[in-house]
Amino acid sequence: MERYRVALVSDWYYPKIGGIEYSIDSLASALKELGHEVHIITRRYSGRDNCNSRNGIKVIRVKGRELDTRFISPSAYWETFKILKSGNYDIIHAHGLDSPLASFSLIAGRKFGIPSVMTNHSLAGRRRMRPLLLLAGRFFLRYADAVIAVSSAVEKESKIMAPGKVYQIPNGIGIEKHDREKTEFKKDGKIVIATVARMTPKKRVIDIVDIAPEILIKHSNITFLIIGDGPLKKKIEKRTRELGVAENFHFTGEVHREEVLNLLESSEIFALPSEDEAFGISILEAISKGVAVVARNNSGVSDIISHKKTGLLADSKAEMKMYIEKLVENPELRQKYATSANEELYKYNWIKIAKKTEEVYMGVTNAEDFNHS
Repeated sequence: MERYRVALVSDWYYPKIGGIEYSIDSLASALKELGHEVHIITRRYSGRDNCNSRNGIKVIRVKGRELDTRFISPSAYWETFKILKSGNYDIIHAHGLDSPLASFSLIAGRKFGIPSVMTNHSLAGRRRMRPLLLLAGRFFLRYADAVIAVSSAVEKESKIMAPGKVYQIPNGIGIEKHDREKTEFKKDGKIVIATVARMTPKKRVIDIVDIAPEILIKHSNITFLIIGDGPLKKKIEKRTRELGVAENFHFTGEVHREEVLNLLESSEIFALPSEDEAFGISILEAISKGVAVVARNNSGVSDIISHKKTGLLADSKAEMKMYIEKLVENPELRQKYATSANEELYKYNWIKIAKKTEEVYMGVTNAEDFNHS
C-alpha cells in the first residue's frame, strides 16, 4: 500500500464539539497508524483553546476573523490555498459540504493538480432550502475526484450532486482512555432516557418533549436526559415548563465526549428523533455503552439499527412514543437489543474505515483520467 501525505480540511474540528469533529480526529489517528502523514487544516475559534498538535498529528489553523458561525474572513481561504499549494500533499480530503473551507479546498486541489476527495457527512433532507443546497453541492463536487458518503441515505443524495464516483464508508467508534474525572448522573432510581444532539430544528429534540407528557402519565419513574447545546435549547427548556414536565428533564448543555459516554453509561434507553440523520455517531456511542436504541427510520441510522433485531425504528412521532414505552416496560427486551447491537460494532472500527479510505485515495491517485500535471 502506498503511503500518502494527506491534508484533512474542514472548518469543523476541535475545540468545536460534534460528530464531524470526532470523525476527522479519529480518521486522522487511524491513517497515521497505517503509516500515512496527516495534517489537519482548519480554522481558529475565538475564546477557545486552539491546539496545533493532537495525538502527534499536526493541526494547521488558518488565521481569519469569524464573520458568523459558518464563514471566516476571505484572507483565511487565500491562506488555505497557499498552504495546499506549498504543502506537497498527495491527497486533499475535505470534510463536510457545509464547510466553506472544505469546499474551497476542492477548487484548490483542481487548480494545483492534487487529487481531492470530499466526505459528505450531512443530508439536505426535507428542508425548504433543499434545492439550493443541492445546487451548491453540484457546484463544489464537480471539483472532487471522488465522494465518500457516510451512509446509504447520504450516498443516494450525493449521487444527485456528484458527477464522479461515490463510495459509501461509514463513520466509526473508538473508546479512548481519558484522564478526566468520571461524571456520574444521579438517577435516584429512575429509568433514564437519553438523547444526544445539537439543539437545532433538524435534530427535532422538541419531539421528545412533546411526547413526554403521555409517556409520564403511564410511567412517572422516568428522567429524560438531554445532552448537548444549540440555538433551540432555551426554547426546548421553555416547552418542558409549558407542558408541566420540566421536573422530569435534565439538560446538560455542551459537554466533552468522554462525559457524554459516562452519561450514556447511566442510561437505559437512547432516543434520537431526527428524521434527517446522516449517520448517527451518538447511536454507536449508546450501543457501546449497552443502551437500547429507539430512532427515526429512513435515515442514516437505518444502516446501523435493524428494526426489532438491534433496536427499534419509528416512522412517526407516535411510533417513537409507543416504542419508548415498550422498552420502559420490558427490561429484557432492552437487554436483547443492546446485546445484539453491540455484536455489530466491529463493523465500525476506525482502522477498518481508514483502510477503506486508503482504497479511495489509491483510486483517485492512480485514475487514468486524472490530470496530475
